[in-house]
Amino acid sequence: MRKTVFASLALVLSTLPLAACGEKEAPPADSVDGKPGVEITNGRIVLPAVAGNPAALYLDIVNNSDGYAVVRKAEVPGAKDVAMHESVTTNGKAEMVDLAPVNLVKGQSVKFEPGGKHFMIMGLDPAPAAGETKEVTLTFAGGDKTTFTAKVEAPGGGN
Repeated sequence: MRKTVFASLALVLSTLPLAACGEKEAPPADSVDGKPGVEITNGRIVLPAVAGNPAALYLDIVNNSDGYAVVRKAEVPGAKDVAMHESVTTNGKAEMVDLAPVNLVKGQSVKFEPGGKHFMIMGLDPAPAAGETKEVTLTFAGGDKTTFTAKVEAPGGGN
């Protein structure tokens, strides 16, 4: 038994130098660390004119990384779903179509704006009020995530 106690003590003591060297634990796989080199600005959520209808999320995003970045989806706490859409005009008729993941070329910026690319936020509960802010998380191909704060605006985009 005495031999077992000494062996256990030796094992514990042998791990102390590693802890003292400043070794960092790997972050959990689902941590929100951000997509290096990608900058998001002008994030805003525009509330619907009719309660119960989807809100819209707009933002500007620029890829200053050393490679590509592909936006796959957005998440907003309290939303049932968030979909990427694009407004297009076909034969003089405007419509919204689902948007495939958006590729951001190195050095390129993309605007998600009214009349173009945008996110529709469905079932946001509780519904925020104009002037509040909401957290939004973008997920990129490869699993990187970036969280930013979007200001909430009244219908039509004004506070």
